[in-house]
Amino acid sequence: GHIGLLGPGEVSLSTSNRNFKGRQGSPESEVYLSSAAVAAASAIKGKITHPNNI
Repeated sequence: GHIGLLGPGEVSLSTSNRNFKGRQGSPESEVYLSSAAVAAASAIKGKITHPNNI
């Protein structure tokens, strides 16, 4: 099943270990790969950020 697919212009932060254009939806979406710590800090801040910045 699918959790959800990104539309054009949407942004995602993923803790998966791989990515390629269109893998998580539209080829016009932006997917950033990160560690779990960066993902948690970014969820708290509401934007992609380093854990030391929270």
